[in-house]
Amino acid sequence: MNKDNKSRKLEKEPSNFRSIRIPDKMWKIVKKASKGSPSINEYLLSLIEDDLIKRKMIKKSDRKKERLLSIIRNKNSKSSFNVYS
Repeated sequence: MNKDNKSRKLEKEPSNFRSIRIPDKMWKIVKKASKGSPSINEYLLSLIEDDLIKRKMIKKSDRKKERLLSIIRNKNSKSSFNVYS
């Protein structure tokens, strides 16, 4: 990945690297449960977002995935081909 691609990716949403300690047994369970997600990171992010929505700390519309879908929809609506219609 060249420098231009990295900078574009970071412009989408600011983020910070964090690390957490997870016991091996739990990590294996999380890894197995995340098979339907694009990555383990995306799976963990969705779990955190679900919990924050349940606790009414964020709105459903603030979900990262929802924002990305709305960006994609807006880009596609400008073109003649729309995948989501």
